[in-house]
Amino acid sequence: MPNASWEDLYLQTALEVSSEKMPGRISAARQAIAGRLKDLEHDSDHHAERGQIESALQALGILEKETKRW
Repeated sequence: MPNASWEDLYLQTALEVSSEKMPGRISAARQAIAGRLKDLEHDSDHHAERGQIESALQALGILEKETKRW
């Protein structure tokens, strides 16, 4: 999905039910988050978004572990 925000990709990952698609969704969400963090690298604002990103990364880690058990 070109130009999808990290939030959109994270939401798609959280809602995914296919174990076959989940690894790709997780990877895409992580890449989008990494890109956004790079955008924010020299910006001291966006504290709320940074908190949301941290929560999303934690949730992605949990999803990744759960997916391996499917």
